[in-house]
Amino acid sequence: MKLNFLKNKKILVTGGTGSIGSSLVLALIKSPCKVVRVMSNDENGLYELARDINSKFVINYNLFTNQMEKQKIRFFLGDVRDVKRCNEITNDVDIVIHAAAIKHVNISEYNSRDAMQTNLQGTKNMIKASIKNNVSKFLFISTDKVVSPTNVMGKSKFLAEKFVINSKKIIGRKKIKVSAIRFGNVIGSRGSVIPNFISLLKNKRNIFVTNKKMVRFVMTVDESIDSILNALNQMKGFEIFILKSMKCFKIIDLAEALLFYFKKLGNNKSKIIVSKEGKGEKFKEELFLKSEISKISIDRNMFIIRKDIKKPKKRNFSLINKYRVSNYNIIGQKQIIKLLRDSEILK
Repeated sequence: MKLNFLKNKKILVTGGTGSIGSSLVLALIKSPCKVVRVMSNDENGLYELARDINSKFVINYNLFTNQMEKQKIRFFLGDVRDVKRCNEITNDVDIVIHAAAIKHVNISEYNSRDAMQTNLQGTKNMIKASIKNNVSKFLFISTDKVVSPTNVMGKSKFLAEKFVINSKKIIGRKKIKVSAIRFGNVIGSRGSVIPNFISLLKNKRNIFVTNKKMVRFVMTVDESIDSILNALNQMKGFEIFILKSMKCFKIIDLAEALLFYFKKLGNNKSKIIVSKEGKGEKFKEELFLKSEISKISIDRNMFIIRKDIKKPKKRNFSLINKYRVSNYNIIGQKQIIKLLRDSEILK
């Protein structure tokens, strides 16, 4: 898509060293924006991202400050829990893309207070700082786990998303537009099931599936970046965007497909072990509630939930409902391997 709407814009990406954040930063550098600010509490992540950018776009800028100046990028070490730092980094910014979060279900369960502090309070801090500094657009990266949440991560992101969508009162007369976008599982993202399975199989170790019924929505990194840019381009405020074309697969199919793939490469030792599901795990994920269907419109391959939408035509209800739960558009083992190859996760 054309990115002319980003021309001369100053953009801040929180959580900019994560899988989605770093890919988004690389895409934004190539856009006509004026500057990209990367905010992260991961010092080594900032260093690695700077080095990656240097290798891709720069010819021997040895000085860190020179690289930032030449590549219209600024690296900020900071935590979204720190109100003062949020205010400093959002100063003189046009667009904020808020991707910072604690995303691992198991880590969140064991560290529930910290998950809430980062995912909920951190989001509140960023929105309030953005309002104070007259940011024009704020996009919150949400997740399908906010729909009927069963774990701390889902609940913390649900409360954060709810705060974003209902922030009209604290915005007051400011002209900022705030919206959210719900993601499925981004394949190949850091710490997710696919790189975990691949790493285990490469080392000829067993892989674990918590339940054969587990089905998940999946999207590629490219799809996630395109959907963010698409949402930024058309957001009017207080919407929730969802990519319509997300595929689904069973985790057991993923495990069996990868096991077969690595057996052809000589790994005859690994097996699939079916274990108990973790606390808060769901067999199926949902993109939206049944009660949200009446508020959904479809535009540019996106479901858009708006509070003030008129009731859609009746023929759309069954179509929209098909996509709601992760039991539609399921791909098989051959398609899974093709998807991983096309995404360059498998070489």
